[in-house]
Amino acid sequence: MPSHNGAARALAQLLVLAVPAEAFDKLFFIGPMKTGTTTLSRVCLSKGYATCHGYCNGVNWATATTSHTDQRAILSQHDAFMDHGDEADYVWVASRYPTSRFILNTRRLKTWLVSRADHARRNRVAQGCTPYGDRGSCPSTKTFLLENSEEAIARWVTEQADHQDKVVRFFASSHALRQRFVVIDVEGQSSASLNLLLDWISRPRLASLPTTVPVLRPRDVPMAVARSHAVPPDENSNTHESLTRARVEGVLRKHNCTAEDWNRHWYRACAKAITLSLKK
Repeated sequence: MPSHNGAARALAQLLVLAVPAEAFDKLFFIGPMKTGTTTLSRVCLSKGYATCHGYCNGVNWATATTSHTDQRAILSQHDAFMDHGDEADYVWVASRYPTSRFILNTRRLKTWLVSRADHARRNRVAQGCTPYGDRGSCPSTKTFLLENSEEAIARWVTEQADHQDKVVRFFASSHALRQRFVVIDVEGQSSASLNLLLDWISRPRLASLPTTVPVLRPRDVPMAVARSHAVPPDENSNTHESLTRARVEGVLRKHNCTAEDWNRHWYRACAKAITLSLKK
């Protein structure tokens, strides 16, 4: 039977998350497109955040961070930012907004690649192009994602592996930065786990519930109740063109990425295999 002190401590931890903030600290989702950004946008809207999903007022929020200016209509007037987050200058943002929080949103490698490649396929077909190919094979200025060649798919893996490594290294570099960072796998985590991670990263006071390690999974959250959220993920239909799925699997096999690598939400192992394959 838990002690009175233990019960009081657990209750205090829950109350910390329940205290409403007077103003939202900004949330920056710094993972790539096709990693649950629509779901994350809905969740943030339901929590009361003024959300910028990709473009707001005709400007890409991630591009705004690389110009190192405070775009009043975007960075100042919104609280949560997602989509194309891998293009954002998160180092500058962390300095410009000292209480901002950062979420590396990711998903299993193969399903991410299939989703992105199939998005490009739909864009290409809409522009009257062949379903698959490089950017030069579909010269349209109406949409940006038109590339889904085998070379592009392999490049996406290595680019995102580099991005993941740099992000984790930066936010693990100090105690203060660790308190402002979390990794979420929208596809591989249950809604309970997702909400646990989002509640922790958006807690009103950064000094509360401190962590000594980067929070890379639900069990890393410094709360006694965290273990209760280690439940199976919700169902994800993940319906995409079967030919796109076959093409992605073909690229991964060609470069010696294992079936285990396909299901990881950390991409470094497959990126190493691709790098070695391209050197042969």
